[in-house]
Amino acid sequence: MSGRVRFELLLGQVLEALPRPPAEVVDAGGGTGQLAVPLARLGHRVTVVDTSAAMLATCAQRAADESPELAERIATVQGDVVELSGLLGPASQDAALCHEVVTCVDDAAAVLGALAEVLRPGGVLSLTFANRDWLVLRAGRRGDYPGALRLLDEPAAPSSAGQQAHRAMTADELGGHVAKAGFEVVGSYGVSVFSEGRDDDLDGSALHALLELERRVAGREPYRSGAQVVHIIGRRATANAPQVRP
Repeated sequence: MSGRVRFELLLGQVLEALPRPPAEVVDAGGGTGQLAVPLARLGHRVTVVDTSAAMLATCAQRAADESPELAERIATVQGDVVELSGLLGPASQDAALCHEVVTCVDDAAAVLGALAEVLRPGGVLSLTFANRDWLVLRAGRRGDYPGALRLLDEPAAPSSAGQQAHRAMTADELGGHVAKAGFEVVGSYGVSVFSEGRDDDLDGSALHALLELERRVAGREPYRSGAQVVHIIGRRATANAPQVRP
């Protein structure tokens, strides 16, 4: 997730949802540790799982550059998100982050099922994904009406040149999968309703105003549905609650 504004918004939403440190947190598809390091800085024990050995090496180096104590709170494991339970053990984590992953795989339900298995009952899920509603709005505003019509009906959306197409989804579409995997949706937010990458160059007062505006509209409609990224907070069903398998 690029952009300082977007990162600050997302980090704030994640911190509000996580249990108090120290907690066992898995960052599924966490790459270079952009979120793992600030979470470890606060006292959480974070395991970053990713398929890329190079990204995991960068994550470990980033942690080591901070301090030996912080590096001890971050572990890296190479593997696929759907193998989380086998890699870390079932019901071993208090929270799971899964950001920008479910729209890049063929089987979102399998990913959500793996996240449910690795979480303890009551564990927290932080899930972000590209918002198809925003893509429709962007295409329409640019005058690409045929493209907007296609996006209304098709989950696949083109990404930048040379990259695999992402299956952007709406909050309603993915919310159903989240519920089927055994999670209760306890929060839904928009990230980057107004902000864009170039906003990182704003001066101090303008940047502060933008961040405050984004924070205040993140949970409100119609702003939330028009955000570039949707952030869903889920809670794993407790042992006594009925669980619905995908």
